[in-house]
Amino acid sequence: MVKKIATSQLRKGMYLCGTDRKWIDIPFLTTKFLIRSDADIDTLRQYCREVFIDLAKGLDVAEPEHDYTTPSDRSAPAAPEPGPLLQFRSRFETVLGRIRAGSGLDFAAVEDIACEIVSVLDSGCISLNRVEGWHQSGDRLAHKAVNVCFLAAALAQRQALAPELVRHTAIGALLHDLGLLKLPQAILGKASLLTDAEQLEIRQHLATGLALLATTPEVPSTVLEVVGDHHERPDGAGYPRGLAGGQIGLPARLVGAASVYEALLSDRADRPAQSKVEALRYLYQASPAQFDAVAVAGLIEAVTVYPPGCVVELSNGVLAMVDEMPADDPGRPACRVIADSNKQLLFQEQRIDLSQAVHSNIAIARLPATDEPFIELLASFAAMERL
Repeated sequence: MVKKIATSQLRKGMYLCGTDRKWIDIPFLTTKFLIRSDADIDTLRQYCREVFIDLAKGLDVAEPEHDYTTPSDRSAPAAPEPGPLLQFRSRFETVLGRIRAGSGLDFAAVEDIACEIVSVLDSGCISLNRVEGWHQSGDRLAHKAVNVCFLAAALAQRQALAPELVRHTAIGALLHDLGLLKLPQAILGKASLLTDAEQLEIRQHLATGLALLATTPEVPSTVLEVVGDHHERPDGAGYPRGLAGGQIGLPARLVGAASVYEALLSDRADRPAQSKVEALRYLYQASPAQFDAVAVAGLIEAVTVYPPGCVVELSNGVLAMVDEMPADDPGRPACRVIADSNKQLLFQEQRIDLSQAVHSNIAIARLPATDEPFIELLASFAAMERL
């Protein structure tokens, strides 16, 4: 959906797709790019009064900030209410508590939480950068379920899935690890390597989750597929059925990538949490064999952290490989240009640092998926160079 807005409403994360000026009259190489810096916004405000944004590729106009001060005393500072993530986690903890107490699944409550999460994403008032891993506090399962729901629903929206399928993906994400409720804590919290028997028991959480949902006839089939198939992998090496490629539904592939990303960000008994850069780099390098390449590319773009080694297309059409990221703006890394705007490989790489003011008119336009033909070709060349 394309929307016309005043330049006073611009913010980072919007996708520009047109302006009220001719292309030749503004100092950008293209009028279609993701706005990633204050410099981009300042330049657009200097030259334009109105612009067009694509809501399918970027954020909408921000909603007004909530006023968290107490009504009785506006002059006294008050602690902010829990943010959306904390609120949803608390509500989902209640759902899990009822199941642990033997009261069964309140599917209507799960559906409400999922729909509200999708609504929050629609509003554009939360950044996926706020999704943080679990660090030994609160209900681990509720924390992960809500995190994965935000991530997977955002990915489903970026894939322009039908609204109903986005909602079903969100519900499936909330329930994807439901079967872990029935596993002993001695296994879930074990600090050493699991035995073969314990690994088999862990894998049973898929069947256990489906069994818990079997008593709720209103659960959509897409949700059941997510719960049962989110550990399947494109190369067929996943479980429980060894599905491959297109045999795995898109919602399950989205939830699978989001779940692994969230797990890598979280503390575990046997390892500390990884940084966002480390987690995204792992997913990027493991796709498209282990993770859906489009899902991983969408996740990196949504989080706006481009790990070293990934190939990006810049707003001037050239392809570049991310070299290093500045600490203050991970969305504008230093890159090595490897192909020109006609996608012809360069004999000599050129370095460009997007964090420098001299390159403020250039931004990352998109991150090609690793299964795109040209990216696969680049990977082949890189492999040959290592021989």
